[in-house]
Amino acid sequence: MTQPGAPADSHPLPTAAPAAHAAHVVAVVDHLLARGAATRPELASATGLGRTAVSALVHRLIERGVVIEADGAPGPRTARVALAVADRLILAAGVWGDEAVATLLEVDGTEVARYEEPLALADDDSRDAAAAALDALAVVADRALARAARDERRLATVGIVVQGAVAGSPELAVLDDALGLEPADVIGGLRDRSERLAGDEPGFVVPAFLVSEPAARAADESALRGAAVVLHVTGEPQVAAGIAIAGTPYLGAHGLAATFGHLPVVPDGVRCGCGQRGCLATVASPSVVLERAELEDVERQYGRRAALDELAARVAEAEDRARWAWLDAALWIGRALQLVVPSIDPDVITVGGWWGPLAGDIEAAFRDNRPALGGGALASIPPIVSAGATASPGSAAVRHARDRLRSTLVAAATA
Repeated sequence: MTQPGAPADSHPLPTAAPAAHAAHVVAVVDHLLARGAATRPELASATGLGRTAVSALVHRLIERGVVIEADGAPGPRTARVALAVADRLILAAGVWGDEAVATLLEVDGTEVARYEEPLALADDDSRDAAAAALDALAVVADRALARAARDERRLATVGIVVQGAVAGSPELAVLDDALGLEPADVIGGLRDRSERLAGDEPGFVVPAFLVSEPAARAADESALRGAAVVLHVTGEPQVAAGIAIAGTPYLGAHGLAATFGHLPVVPDGVRCGCGQRGCLATVASPSVVLERAELEDVERQYGRRAALDELAARVAEAEDRARWAWLDAALWIGRALQLVVPSIDPDVITVGGWWGPLAGDIEAAFRDNRPALGGGALASIPPIVSAGATASPGSAAVRHARDRLRSTLVAAATA
């Protein structure tokens, strides 16, 4: 099988109408990515192309190594074709709360296996915490790669989900509570810790990559709501935000758009780990709110997720200390939004994580100081709503992996 992206052979693709041809290739690749193997008549029906045109296009895609005959040798019209990468797996990994998670998935997103490893945090030193996160990530990545090897399956790519921003080239994680606030070469760190990853990566169709979970969630919400501009904010597993425009994550000129947790909103506030004073994270992060609600022991004994569940339950029951701790954080979240919203003017603000069910408190704090213009019309926008269903760990990486696979395959077919 020819590796996608190999040099063109003696049967070059048509060049008379490159834009139209590229659109046809995209249509075929998209259908095979979404639906799996298909016959040529099915592709003709799905793409709107004539059967003769589809047959010629499929023939050329086979020559380029982008498509294969799923049923072996070419056969009758009922013979199916599939993407050459259809039998590969995607590895999605990241740190959620106090554990690293790695998930092996089919190209269509079907989960094959999942591995979890708790973070071994010796103390509060951020460098030690970042190293512990990378160590745990390497453990679960190795387990997933070993499973793929046992099943005699190759990987298409590895996507590492981070909760902070993704910036630079090569991609670095920035302002991530688990992986360190300083720019971190997460993929390089994993290569150093995992001989299996370092050895397998040259065979990937798409190189290993990073994806920012909040930005991906904003894109999900944009697509779900049909909204042009979405601001998604969350307090789990850290204070973070993402912006999406027309369904596409907006990362900014340097990848630092919507670094929400490090807006300096508290005048002369305490020093943040990033070096600024008064960052939102210093008054609204999970660790701060749990401490004020006197739930540190719950976190130490049962983990961050269990502690946040207990906090949300106590807030809902109006338990005094939990409610006070949360309302103080909500006040500062609202003030941070008062700074951000006039700058980007989103259609909607979605609130995720454990903040989601408490979006009303954030909205009250936000609207406490809104413009009284237009008969109060400006004060009522944008709407603030709870985010949709929480995505499973790694779903952002799978979506990005599929997008990158699509781009790679189309480029190989139209080069």
